[in-house]
Amino acid sequence: MVPSMTAIVTSPPGTGKSAMEPTCAARSMEWSIQLEKGLRSSKPGVRVQAILQMGPHLQQWSTELESDIASNATSGLVSGEDRLFANTILLRLADAFRGGDKEIRLSVVKVFLFERKHRENRKHKMCKGLLSKARVANHLELLRRVKTVFDSGDLESKALALVLFGCWADFSNDNAQIRYLILSSLVSSHDCEVRTSLFAAGCLCELSDDFACTTLEMLFNMMNSSAVSLPLKLAAAQVFAKFKCFYSIAIKAFKIGQELVLNSSDEDVLVAMLLSLTQLASNFTLLTLNQVDFLESLVKQERTPRVQETAIRCLRFLFKKGRCLYPDEHLSSIEKCITKRPCSVNQVMQNPTVVCPSMSP
Repeated sequence: MVPSMTAIVTSPPGTGKSAMEPTCAARSMEWSIQLEKGLRSSKPGVRVQAILQMGPHLQQWSTELESDIASNATSGLVSGEDRLFANTILLRLADAFRGGDKEIRLSVVKVFLFERKHRENRKHKMCKGLLSKARVANHLELLRRVKTVFDSGDLESKALALVLFGCWADFSNDNAQIRYLILSSLVSSHDCEVRTSLFAAGCLCELSDDFACTTLEMLFNMMNSSAVSLPLKLAAAQVFAKFKCFYSIAIKAFKIGQELVLNSSDEDVLVAMLLSLTQLASNFTLLTLNQVDFLESLVKQERTPRVQETAIRCLRFLFKKGRCLYPDEHLSSIEKCITKRPCSVNQVMQNPTVVCPSMSP
């Protein structure tokens, strides 16, 4: 039985959908046909537009609750038919990436970046995402198509392929060839390839402890190398926030990050590392306590105003997450003293009520 493209289902309580709104799965055949027609068009801009329209569709589909998906049986969908259409859409996008020009490939990457961004911000933990390995039956075919572009394409195409490997981390993580490509690209002589491989590596580090260990060692070497440019070091610093899924790895990354902060004289690197380590520490109570002490020590050391202001910003971030005991007013007063410089920061920390009366309890 062919499902109706306007199949109507009743959404369960708490999903935020109206009772007469069709699920994404119920519209999957319609979206698949629209994409196919758009990709076949010879009119300028139509193919790109058809691809970009898939971004919101995939994002909404990824955040659809399992209870919504289960209810598709009441709308006339044959069991598994929605996944068939989903896999068809994904394959068409992969084919477009493999055979398309620069604009087409960039559009495909934008679609999956859009889906990943919103998936990371999802409120419902029940949502596994459309791109989870369990829901993508032909994930090996997707990887094969994109790897073809990586192996034979120009430098920009390689970089775009690496972004897709990162967006598809849930199943690219299990592929030894893809893992090797990402790690080997971290030591590429081309900055754009290294930058996108850092993105992909960060995505896989959230899922694999052994991959995270290898990546952490490579990041440490990158941050300490004089041959690595500042923009790449800043991008590498952001990856430290990704070591949050395994406590043992998080502790190791946190200690290495602190070592990099203490041994670095570059203000930009210091700021980037402080922000990244604070994000990492906010996931674990013990690391949060250590980070608060570490940030306090940086404020007392009379570092540059920018570093001190960043430390205050990080403390405020932890406070707003319920991880820091500092009152927000106290942090604001310290920040004002750092900015105006009427007194030394050491004086403020040692005797705040004398030097800055506004900081009194």
